[in-house]
Amino acid sequence: MKFIQSFWSKPFEDDDNRNNWNYRHHGGFPTSFIFYCVWCYSCLSIKKYYPSLHLITDEVGLYIFQELLGLPYESFSRDLDALDDYDKKLWALGKLHAYRIQEEPFCHVDGDVFFFGPVLNAVLAEQVFCQSFDHNIDQYTEIHSYVHDHFNSVPIEFNATLDDKIKLINAGIIGGTDVELFRFYTKKAFELIDHNRDKIKDINVGILNLYYEQFLFSNILTEKQIEPSSLFKSNDRGQNFAAFHDIPGKSRYIHLISHFKKSTEFLELAVARLISEYPEYYDRVKTAFDKGWL
Repeated sequence: MKFIQSFWSKPFEDDDNRNNWNYRHHGGFPTSFIFYCVWCYSCLSIKKYYPSLHLITDEVGLYIFQELLGLPYESFSRDLDALDDYDKKLWALGKLHAYRIQEEPFCHVDGDVFFFGPVLNAVLAEQVFCQSFDHNIDQYTEIHSYVHDHFNSVPIEFNATLDDKIKLINAGIIGGTDVELFRFYTKKAFELIDHNRDKIKDINVGILNLYYEQFLFSNILTEKQIEPSSLFKSNDRGQNFAAFHDIPGKSRYIHLISHFKKSTEFLELAVARLISEYPEYYDRVKTAFDKGWL
């Protein structure tokens, strides 16, 4: 199994939307310094248990993560330079492009996910797997109607009745052995965007990103009657993805999902763990900031 992370610098540098949580200025974190500390800790925690970890990024990311911070990825690529012509608000395209260029079974891990054990072993042989399942189908109601009413061309894979039949995946981790399925899914996502670039300015692009990333894949799986595996139980609505207090006992997986990126408590804990476990990498981040390189 090949493990990958992806970093597209255009959304990260989106100063026009620095105060809008729908976008990914500084990766959604309060400061770029915290983002880089979190990313370093994510990389190092994954690498500890799954050494075959690769970074898919662009020219900017290559300079930051390879040259400045020296993170121990097995390989680096600039494949996300292919997205230069896309709107920086379409932050999920970086991940989808990383999925679609894979030629072997893979697992993509977000840069705000930490491992405290070989937590993925139970799902790595599956056709499709994800982190967990979401239950809020209603969040897609407005964007679903708008897309079908106003977009120029919509692939039929976006057609769906918004009900509980669709098991909504969360892509904190995502992957599987069915590479062709991921290629088909990402093709349809890019078709939606490529045929409707003129519509982006008129909508909530934050929800649109989730729509073509997570909703589309969930709907394709439903239509193809493919049951995805998940790291967490489908009915576990109370899962605490920031249970630092249970490390290393019950908690072996942390994901600073959504509002956790704004929590001073959780961010301090993540940075503190980087300082404690990998002080040399914290020093690299600090030095890069002190010298004005980041």
